[in-house]
Amino acid sequence: MEQIEARLCVITAEQLGLDLDEVKPESRLIEDLNCDSLDMIELIMETEDEFGITIPDSPKTPVGKLIFTRQPFRIRDLAEFAFLNQGAGSPVRGGWRKKPIELPPAIESGFTQLSGRFVSTDLAQSKLFERLAVCGEFPLYRRGTDGMVCVQIPGGAVEIGSDDPEAHDDETPRHQVTLSSYLIDTEPVSVAAFCRFLNSIDITSHEIQTLIDLPENDDRQSDVQFEFDDGRWKPRAGKAMQPVVMVCWYAADAYSRWANGVDWRIMDTSFLPTEAQWEHATQNAFENKELVYAGIHRRGQSYDSVGLPLPNVQEALGQSRFGLRHMSGTIWHWCRDWFSADSYKTVGNDQRDPVANIETGVRSERGGSWVGPIELCRPSYRRGRNPDARGRCLGFRCVGKPLAE
Repeated sequence: MEQIEARLCVITAEQLGLDLDEVKPESRLIEDLNCDSLDMIELIMETEDEFGITIPDSPKTPVGKLIFTRQPFRIRDLAEFAFLNQGAGSPVRGGWRKKPIELPPAIESGFTQLSGRFVSTDLAQSKLFERLAVCGEFPLYRRGTDGMVCVQIPGGAVEIGSDDPEAHDDETPRHQVTLSSYLIDTEPVSVAAFCRFLNSIDITSHEIQTLIDLPENDDRQSDVQFEFDDGRWKPRAGKAMQPVVMVCWYAADAYSRWANGVDWRIMDTSFLPTEAQWEHATQNAFENKELVYAGIHRRGQSYDSVGLPLPNVQEALGQSRFGLRHMSGTIWHWCRDWFSADSYKTVGNDQRDPVANIETGVRSERGGSWVGPIELCRPSYRRGRNPDARGRCLGFRCVGKPLAE
């Protein structure tokens, strides 16, 4: 994102005949730079040529529409759209220049999460979430810190747990809890977005540095999806859109606070999903087992040369009735609760928004993964892991406070 923003400042200055020091990422194209319709067409064409992409005049995705209808429209917004349209390919224009043309539709990936670095002054608290104009059963919002699309799930009485004869004892009994409405990410946090988090905080002033670095003798070094290079964190080649893995609970928890606009260093608040929120949100994700990305690992198979076989976050795998992707299979997800084998029997399940807060030494994880058998991907399956642990099949997503309709 930072590289795209910097290059677009140069292109815009050249197109509009301005000195480069007059053009900043936060510059408003119309209000600050007096960009008219023809200037905009030329700027779009130059942007397409520079980055080898197609920018459609009528974006198909709700996020594309959101970005292109922002008022005011800034260079930073155009950079964001260019970043998200990577891979669209350049349009065929037949030599047209200096004329408005009808652009062919872009091949939009559906990826909405951002890389680069977040500048907090660009985001007022009221704009932490922007409503997407989507006609669907559940409201969608886009989070300004990382570009994540979130769905608002209504509150009410729901059932979790299992009475199936094959269920493990810690999954029983099936029981009713009451949940308040909540926002939850439609997909796991990506490598690109996690690097954005690392680039946006003062990592040297906190022990989080030790939470993301693997020991030199750890044989998983080749599986790490990101690296620190030339003064910034960045995804390794081909990894930006994958769900980030090998992130311990503490780092995931810190990200959840940062993404929700609160101090990531203060641990009295968490925006990781509770087990009850997770299980309710994963409805129907396990029903179409052909779309559950589980059990693909084969004993003895090594991934040193090609990296972990993870799909991109926007692929419709393990999708729940709420439109949440990768809820069943793909990766395990950290949850907020301390794990206890009897918590479904004892921990405040007759109260609103139950969460296991009594420390047990292990945090809950849910969802199953590409490594294990598909049986572990069922919605009620529960297990825990040491919060310091980092696994090649373990990532996370966030929740957020509900918004008024």
